[in-house]
Amino acid sequence: MHRYAHFIGILIVSFLIAGCAVKVIPSPGGQGTINPADNSLTITNENVSIKVVSADTEISSYNLDDLVSAFSVTIQNLSDREVSFATDSFLLLDGENRQYFPLTPAMVKEITSRDSYYLIPYPYVGFYYLEDYEKVSAYNATSTTQIPYYYELYPQDIYTKALAAGSVIPKATATGLVYFRIDLRSTKSVKLLVYRQGSSKSSPPDFTFPFTITK
Repeated sequence: MHRYAHFIGILIVSFLIAGCAVKVIPSPGGQGTINPADNSLTITNENVSIKVVSADTEISSYNLDDLVSAFSVTIQNLSDREVSFATDSFLLLDGENRQYFPLTPAMVKEITSRDSYYLIPYPYVGFYYLEDYEKVSAYNATSTTQIPYYYELYPQDIYTKALAAGSVIPKATATGLVYFRIDLRSTKSVKLLVYRQGSSKSSPPDFTFPFTITK
């Protein structure tokens, strides 16, 4: 009976997630090269090539309420000098020109832990068994610390998958996720702006990646 209930639960959750999914597609007519196979956009400027693609599926295990979205960024240094990108080198604009600064992995973990500590990660929602619920409730009721018991799966992936800010040496490549606190279902388009480290945000970005959001 338990196995049957679990199977039905998986089907329901999978259906709901599929129904709420959005597609993040590079906008045509802009600069750069679009790869329709993965909906990525690659732009090369001053011997630096950057590829950007939506990576929401990679954080679906922790993003149960669509509080956080992510983009996979690959930076290839084609020059003979190192190039640098800091955490604040990235800025996201939605269709209403609202700006979003990137989240650190620690911020992402805090958000997802606070909002989903009582859940088993995707594709399961809720508790398998009553004893799981009781274990969490007992811990939170008797613990002398203010930190709740978090029921999570591999939260270290939030850190290991993140793009490490810093220098990219000549002919080398750096890749990772950049996180933003935004629900992509709430907008029709976004632009990921990328600035070299030290560039003024008042100046035009070095790279602009426009995407259309389809539901």
